[in-house]
Formats: sequence, structure tokens, C-alpha cells
Amino acid sequence: MLHSMTKKSDAVRPQAVDPLAQDKRERQRARALRIELLNDELDKLTVDAAERTASIANRASFLAVSAGVLIAASTAQLWSARAIFGVVALGLGCIALLCATAASRPGKRLGLRAQRLVDTYADADVSGGQLLSAIVRQKADALEFREGDLSNRATWITAGFTVLVVSAAALTAVVSAQLMGW
Repeated sequence: MLHSMTKKSDAVRPQAVDPLAQDKRERQRARALRIELLNDELDKLTVDAAERTASIANRASFLAVSAGVLIAASTAQLWSARAIFGVVALGLGCIALLCATAASRPGKRLGLRAQRLVDTYADADVSGGQLLSAIVRQKADALEFREGDLSNRATWITAGFTVLVVSAAALTAVVSAQLMGW
């Protein structure tokens, strides 16, 4: 009976905790939490970038249609008064159409490549935390590339709309001159 009591008291006795090991575990848990938070935030930013991509595609379509209308209006008749404005309107309409084309061009595949992830990590000797960390880094790189591409496309859209406004002004001038007989 004494023997069983001794074992019970040994089980109750607290074991010594290594403060360095505990500190290391805490740092690992904190890092894992940061990586999960980063992963969630990158997913939200990716959705936001997809919405902005759709918006830019819609604007490029609108720009192309508007430029087409101005080009058609510029060539609807031979302008006898101030014909240079008609030529300017036509040329600028074509430039606006080229800007829309550049903004809506097919781009490179943005994002993670599924097969590359599988090939790289399926048989790798990495922990789940290390794998998540690597995926988060790749997501961040893909998102950075996508943001640069979106910025470039937005620049084309801005340039196209600017040229479109000038083209519309030139067309308005030539139509006005024609109607007023200047």
C-alpha cells in the first residue's frame, strides 16, 4: 500500500519547466498565428485585386466602344470646314482604341501554380507551418506582380480616356465649324 501511495505522490508533483523550451514554443505559436493572419489578409487582398481587375476590364471595354463611336463619327462625312480637326479626332480616337486594347490584353497567369506547389512540397521534409509560410510568401509575390500589372493597365485606361476627351473636343470643333460654315 505504501508503494502505491508513493507513485501517486510522484504523479502529483509538478515537473520542472524549461523556460527556454517554453519561450521557443511561445515564439513558434506566435509565428504560426502571424502566418495564418497574413494568409487570411492575402486572401482578402487577392479578392480585392480580382474585383479591381474586373473593373479595369469593364473600363477598357467602355473605352473601346467610345473610341469606336468617335472613329465612326469622325469618318461619317468629308469635312469641308476645318478638316484638320476631323483628322485629329480620327487619329486620337484610334490612339484611344489602342490604349483600350493595351489595357485589356491578355496577361501572364497571375497567382500560385498548383502543379508547382505539389511538385515542390508533396514529398518535402517540411512542417505544416513551414509549408504555410512558403505558400504565404508565394501568394505575396503573386499579389505584388498582380498589383503592378493592374497599375500598368490603369495607366493605359487613364491615357486612353484623356486622349478620348481631346478626340471628342476635336470632333465637336469640326462639327461646329461645319454647321456654322466657318
